[in-house]
Amino acid sequence: MRSTVFVFILLLSFFGRSQTGRETRIDSLENALKMAEHDTSRVLVLSELARSYGGVDSLKCFENGFKAIALGKKINYLKGMADAHINVAGGYLDYFDVENAKKYFKIGNSLADKLVAKDSSAANMKIWLRGNYNLGVAYGYEGNAEREIEMAAKTIPIAQKMGDKMFVANGNTNLALKYNSLGIWDKAYEMYKISQKQFQEIGSPEDILYHSLAFSTYLGTMDSLDQMKSVLDIAKTNLDKIPNSFYRGPYYRELGLYYGKVGEYDKALKALDRSKEFYKDRQSDHNVKLLYQRYAHTYEKMGNYQKAKEYTLKYINFYDDEHSLSDIAGSYYMLAKYDAKLNNYKKAYDYLSAYVVALDSVRKSDLGKNIQQLEIQYKTATKEKEILALKNERSEAALALQVKRSQTYLLGAVASLLALLLFIGFYAYNDKLRRARKKEREQEKEVALLKQKQENEVFSAMIEGQEKERKRLAIDLHDGLGGRLSGISLNLSKLNKDEPKEYPKAQLQKVMKDLDDSLTELRSIARNMMPETLVKFGLQAALKDYCSSMTGGGTKVTLQFYGTEKGIGLNQQVTMYRVIQELINNAIKHAKASEVLVQYMRDGNKIDITVEDNGVGFEKENIEGKEGGMGLSNLKTRVAYLKGDLEFHSEENEGTTVNVQITVDAA
Repeated sequence: MRSTVFVFILLLSFFGRSQTGRETRIDSLENALKMAEHDTSRVLVLSELARSYGGVDSLKCFENGFKAIALGKKINYLKGMADAHINVAGGYLDYFDVENAKKYFKIGNSLADKLVAKDSSAANMKIWLRGNYNLGVAYGYEGNAEREIEMAAKTIPIAQKMGDKMFVANGNTNLALKYNSLGIWDKAYEMYKISQKQFQEIGSPEDILYHSLAFSTYLGTMDSLDQMKSVLDIAKTNLDKIPNSFYRGPYYRELGLYYGKVGEYDKALKALDRSKEFYKDRQSDHNVKLLYQRYAHTYEKMGNYQKAKEYTLKYINFYDDEHSLSDIAGSYYMLAKYDAKLNNYKKAYDYLSAYVVALDSVRKSDLGKNIQQLEIQYKTATKEKEILALKNERSEAALALQVKRSQTYLLGAVASLLALLLFIGFYAYNDKLRRARKKEREQEKEVALLKQKQENEVFSAMIEGQEKERKRLAIDLHDGLGGRLSGISLNLSKLNKDEPKEYPKAQLQKVMKDLDDSLTELRSIARNMMPETLVKFGLQAALKDYCSSMTGGGTKVTLQFYGTEKGIGLNQQVTMYRVIQELINNAIKHAKASEVLVQYMRDGNKIDITVEDNGVGFEKENIEGKEGGMGLSNLKTRVAYLKGDLEFHSEENEGTTVNVQITVDAA
């Protein structure tokens, strides 16, 4: 569960933003907007308001940001458009909408390139720096650490040369966070120490708070408890200078972590309770999720395993459901440990089984992370080697030239001519060699760009699929379950208002029926989100359960399962389940089928999935038009993730057959 410790710091990273007196600054900007006489001033103030509201009020952030973009376009104000696009992108990044963040960063950075080409003043360069750096942060959110570090290495030296000390300090802290997440602990500590000194020289109380909380969390993970306490004391000194600081909750949470680690449990719980009180009106805040983790850690140390279990369940079941693989594995392991201590051996076994499944995924993820880390180190070493080789070549050329000059003095005009010819030949050879190396590097860069583009397209499609699934879930909850519960509330209110003299049996029976229907619909929605049967009993049981649930109302769904899912990773099973689920939904919703046949056949490492229905069908030339309604793009992305092939066979009024061929790693 250690990796999650660093996530909250990343959420606090309002890079390049003013960290002092945010409320006062917003008030000043609102007043400036009312007094602005020119459209150019209005664009810049609206853009700065969007930036200041980021992470605080999403509605006002985007409202001001899009007004700035629209007005900037209307008056063709290049600086305002660049700044507004970058600040809107920052707003999306604050709320983890990475795709939209990247989209607006790229537009803003393109405008910023044109801006600094015309006028490279410090104000314009700061816009350019902020956009390019935060585009790297967006890549980091996707797990592309190499690209993030590359963008940081591109921008921080420029900011340092410009004398923008705040940008450099923030950049070094965020680099420390990135090295931390990659497990490069020494490099992370080095960057934390550098940025700590920089913040103490030029930072405001809120800047120092931001860095101190990041650094103290790292020190707690490394069990450097004396140093952790001294850094927390620095944070407390600066926290006392800021009334109602949004860092108050995180400070007391991390103070509770410290006291829990040194065994002062009463102080730990008091500190955690103060943090909990701070978030009492913001229960969906991500910091509450991490607070549950701190409570669980403290109660475990105290030997109160029941409480530790309760808070671990709150942590793993937090509403956002965003956990790393190591978080999930670690949580299952701790739950198994707690239930074993409480003599709940059946529960402990179930959690331990889930831990083993999750651990397999963690190992695969760690392997990818290690490969990425080695690749970064290899490329760094390669660049240093190339620089050294270039220096040697220059030294050799200088030495050869010196020898030729000596020969010129000794042999006269003939020797001079010979030396000149030799020099020209050497220069031509060296130039040819440099050009060949340059061409090779350009080709490598093109291949890397193509690979990155392909990965981005797949990732974009996957994100789009997730967003569609979330929208579908929101509609189900609002239009289905929400409507039913509103009806129940109305009926109960009517009973209370009418004050019946006799026992209202019929009305209460209707309310009970509506409640049963609501529970049934809730179970259906939960099954669609993540079928518990799949995690516990595997793909066959989950498909059987889903097909049974979809049978009824004039529709029959039949499953024929030949072979086994043994040896197939959990992620692949979930993706196969989603593919089949989408195809069944298409058959019932779009094709209006009354009979659907689902076949799963496995032979060694070859899997064939067929979904056949007797619905209305469609013409092949019209299949592209079905992409939006049938989720074809999402299906293609999931099948591509499985490294499989997708085929449609259909005719109007003749039904549809969909074949998916997959090759899995397991034999």
